[in-house]
Amino acid sequence: MNSLKSPTPVSKSTRHSAVMAPLPRKKHRCIVIGGGLAGLAAGYRLARRGWRVDVFEAHRRLGGRVFSYRFPQARKLICELGGEWIGDDHDAMKRLAREFGLELQPHQYSYFFWNVNSRSRRYRPGEDCFSAKAHKGFQQFAAEFKTYNESEKRRLDKLDWWTCLQQRKFSHRELLKRDLMDSTDFGESIRQTSAYTAATEYFGGNATDEMDWKIAGGNSRLIHALARSIGGASVRTRAEAKLVRQRGEEVTVALANGEKFRADVCICAVPAPCLRNIEWDPPLSPAQTDAADRLQYSRIMKSAVLYRARFWPEHKDGGFSVFTSRVSDFCFDSTYLQGGDARILCSYAIGEKADDLAAEPNKNDVAKWLTEDILHAVGRPKTPATHPVAIRTQAWQNQNWIGGAYAFYRPGQWFSVRPILQKPHGRVLFAGEHLAEWQGFMEGAVDTGEAAAEMLCEST
Repeated sequence: MNSLKSPTPVSKSTRHSAVMAPLPRKKHRCIVIGGGLAGLAAGYRLARRGWRVDVFEAHRRLGGRVFSYRFPQARKLICELGGEWIGDDHDAMKRLAREFGLELQPHQYSYFFWNVNSRSRRYRPGEDCFSAKAHKGFQQFAAEFKTYNESEKRRLDKLDWWTCLQQRKFSHRELLKRDLMDSTDFGESIRQTSAYTAATEYFGGNATDEMDWKIAGGNSRLIHALARSIGGASVRTRAEAKLVRQRGEEVTVALANGEKFRADVCICAVPAPCLRNIEWDPPLSPAQTDAADRLQYSRIMKSAVLYRARFWPEHKDGGFSVFTSRVSDFCFDSTYLQGGDARILCSYAIGEKADDLAAEPNKNDVAKWLTEDILHAVGRPKTPATHPVAIRTQAWQNQNWIGGAYAFYRPGQWFSVRPILQKPHGRVLFAGEHLAEWQGFMEGAVDTGEAAAEMLCEST
């Protein structure tokens, strides 16, 4: 994987920055630590090349931050409590869906803004909601960014996205609007987000910000398909790796239950904070452990609320969604195009809002607050009470086995933290969305897993 993002962000290539010693041709066995999308993509690629693969996932379920959910009261409906969108430019995800015969369904959303006192007009999917002046300045910035050299990129990385846009003549009101919109991509306020990572996000994607598709029947269907293709006996849950020891041309992985497994190489596809949960022999470099400690993960809480019937508008040119200034944050119809009377509304809250909702002990109160927010947002506050049937929440920042929804690169970290974390450690390669050009997307997880597998195949 490149240690730097591509100078033309549209090209999202993935390669490791260091080269492992060639593997003996007679041996083809790999242990994959982590049963999320990156680990399973790596295992699947190796298994297809004839490798013996063992995948160990510490959690009770596979998928990591890909988590499709069905309410017992409405089994025909599906929502995503984790990874949600597949973009038009996400070639790896689209390819895997084709390979496994998984249908992609449209998942684009129209949107509007509501700040209690006022409500904006509705914008179609991909439509720009900013002034002509701001739009022109943004397009000029995009063109300029594609000419940046490495020094200019590093300088931009030291700036936060809020300040960068402010320098580009965005008004304070427009900055607040961008903060509402863009923070959902990073999991924290744009006042804390690297301007470089934000620029690659918006100048390297499409008009809909890669919010285009999802897998019909749930994104977790891809997780299960990958696991089946690797082989059921080779993919284990509740199998926490506690020790990775390297001696000569062999890697030994010891699980928490005392079992030990040996292989020629290892791919570690766990979030950066989880590296501290593993004993490394020989140890990781001080720079690598320090980088893992410095990289924070975003605070995101998804709250899926089931209703017997829809009470928000339905549009033919994109699903319903609204950005609010309230604790509900960004809300959208999870069941867009799924049919039936019952519907699921999802709140996607970030940062302090996510922490506030997660701290509420009575989740029924959370459902009540979200319902009231949307009733006001759509201009129906006096409608007879719409009673939620059930609520299911997922506060990713409270998941100790992950530490957050996805990696959050603060100003100055993309060129200092990421290159260190992606360096191989002896016969161990690393993968995960935190190392990807498509960082924060399911696409990024797949890219890094496949790149690690390809590197091993090229070494044999």
